[in-house]
Amino acid sequence: MYTYVWISAAIGGVVFILSVFFLMRDMSYCDQNGKLKGFYLMPNFGLFILAIGWIAMAVALYLMIQKQLVG
Repeated sequence: MYTYVWISAAIGGVVFILSVFFLMRDMSYCDQNGKLKGFYLMPNFGLFILAIGWIAMAVALYLMIQKQLVG
């Protein structure tokens, strides 16, 4: 039941894991090559925030559906 909500949350989890992986990889790249971290890592931070928001929206959608069914 509500498989689309859980699939969406799982996709958000995968995106979260990938964002952390790419963030760590690019941080080490910046350290090795002396690049400025601010602008180079901005897309990675955006992906990180997007993944957190995606998971939060999936959980909120699940709770709203549960509330409508119960009450």
